[in-house]
Amino acid sequence: MLSQPNTRRSTSALLYDENAETIDAILDQKPLLGYTDMDDMSKYEPWYRRIYARYVVAGWTFFGFLCLYMLRVNLSVAIVAMTTPQSLKNQSADACPSDTNDSSSTPQKHGEFDWDPKTQGYVLGSFFYGYILSQFIGGILAERFGAKWIFGCGLLGAGILTLLAPIAAKTHVGLLIAIRILTGIFEGPAFPSTGALWGQWVPPLERSIIPPIAHAGKEVGVIVTTPLAGILCASNFLGGWPAAFYVFGIITCIWFVFWCFFAYNSPSQHPRCSEQERNYLISCLPKPKKLVTPWMDICKSVPFWSIAVASTCIQFVYYVLLTSLPTYFATILKFNLQKNGLMFAIPYVFMMIVIVISGQIADRLRARKIMSTTAVRKLQTIIGGVGSSLFLVLIGYVGCSKTGAMICITLAVAFIGFHSSGCQISHLDIASNYAGTLVGITNTLASIPGFVGPYVVGAITNNNQTVHAWKLIFDLSAGIGLFGCLFYCIFFDGNEQPWNQHGIELLVEDEQE
Repeated sequence: MLSQPNTRRSTSALLYDENAETIDAILDQKPLLGYTDMDDMSKYEPWYRRIYARYVVAGWTFFGFLCLYMLRVNLSVAIVAMTTPQSLKNQSADACPSDTNDSSSTPQKHGEFDWDPKTQGYVLGSFFYGYILSQFIGGILAERFGAKWIFGCGLLGAGILTLLAPIAAKTHVGLLIAIRILTGIFEGPAFPSTGALWGQWVPPLERSIIPPIAHAGKEVGVIVTTPLAGILCASNFLGGWPAAFYVFGIITCIWFVFWCFFAYNSPSQHPRCSEQERNYLISCLPKPKKLVTPWMDICKSVPFWSIAVASTCIQFVYYVLLTSLPTYFATILKFNLQKNGLMFAIPYVFMMIVIVISGQIADRLRARKIMSTTAVRKLQTIIGGVGSSLFLVLIGYVGCSKTGAMICITLAVAFIGFHSSGCQISHLDIASNYAGTLVGITNTLASIPGFVGPYVVGAITNNNQTVHAWKLIFDLSAGIGLFGCLFYCIFFDGNEQPWNQHGIELLVEDEQE
C-alpha cells in the first residue's frame, strides 16, 4: 500500500521541491491578475469583494509609494523655479545653445533665492540626512508591531512637514534644510516596513510580481510629480512654486485616511480577507509574531552584504539622476522646465514598464524551474547594472543633441528597473522572516548616496555648469553602479540562509520549556 506523502512544506520546499505536482498546484493559482479560483458563492458577490485582500493592500501601498516620492521629488523640480540660474549671474555656464525656434526656450520664471550649486546640493541632500536615521529602527518596529501604522504615520508626518516647507524656505535656508531633514526621518521607515509587510502577505511565487509592482509607485510618483510640479511652478496658483509643496502634502494626508481603512498588518487581522486566501497565505508563510534577531549571523552573511553593497551603489546612480536631472535639463540642455516637464517623466515611464515586465519574467523562470533563484537575481542585476552604466557613459558622447541625450538618459533610468526583481528583492529570498530588519540595514547604507550624490554634483558644478562637468558626473555614477553589480554577482547566494529559522527555533524551545 502506498504511503500518503507529507503535505507540509517550508517556503524553500515550495520553491525547489522535486515533486512537480507541488509546483503545478501553486501555478494553478495563477498569481496576480490571473488568480480567479472562486467558489460558487463568490460568483454572486460584487466584483470588489472578489479582489484578493493582498492585492488591495498592495494597491494602497502602491499609492503610498506614489505619495512618498511626490514629497521627495517635488523639491528637485521646484528648486529650479525657486533659484536664480548661474547664467543670469554671469558665472560659468557653458551650456548647449538654445533653439530660438523652440517654444520651450521662452523665458522662465526664476525665484527669489540666490543659492549657489553648493547650497542647492545641501538643500537637496538634507532629506537623506534624516532618512538615514530612521531606516534601521523602522524595520525593527514594523516586524514587532506591524507595518500598517509605521508606514502610514510616517507618510502622514512627512506630508504635514511638506506643507510647512514654503514658509521655512522664505524664512531661512537653514530652516528649510531642517524641515527636509525631519521629512526624511518620517519617510525613512517606509521601505523597511513594507519589507515586513510583504513577509506577511506575499506568497513565494509572487515575490517578483507584487512587491515590484507596489514599489513602482515610486516611478509613478516621479512621472506625476515632475510635469505637475513644473506646471504649478509656472502658474500663479497658491503663489507659484509653493503650490508644489501644498498640493502634494494635501494629497498625502488624504491617502492616509484611506490607508487606515484598507491596510492591515497580516491576513489574520484583515476583516475582509477570505478564509480561502487566509489559509493559503498562512500555509505558505508560517511565521510567529515575534522573533529573536540573529544579529551575529546577519553580520557574517556574505549574501546579505552583497545585497547591501549593490543597493548602495545602485542608489547612488538613482539619486544623482533623481535630484539632478531637472537642473541638468534646465541649465545645460536648455529645456524649459515648466513647459516641457513631461520630458523629465519619460525615463520613469519606461522604468516602470521594465519593473512590471522583468518581475513577471523572473517569477516565471523560477516557477518553471528554468533557472534557480540565485541565477535569476544575478541575471536581472547584471542586465540592470551593465545597461544603465553603458548609457550613462554614452550621455557624454552625444554632446548637445537633445534627442540623443534624452534617449540615453531614458534607457539608463529604464535599465535600473531590472534591479527591482534582482538585488533589491533578494532579502525575501535569503531570510523572509527578517526582511524588515535586512531592508532597514541596506536602506540605511543606501541612503548615504542620497546626500553624498547631490553634494558631489554641487561641488563639481559650482561655478562650472559645463557639459564636461556633467560628463564627469555621469561617468562617475556609471562606474559606481557597475562595481555594485559585479560585487553582487560574485558573492550573492539566493538560497534561504540557515539563520532565517534560528529565531523560530529559539521561540519553540522557550515555549516547550
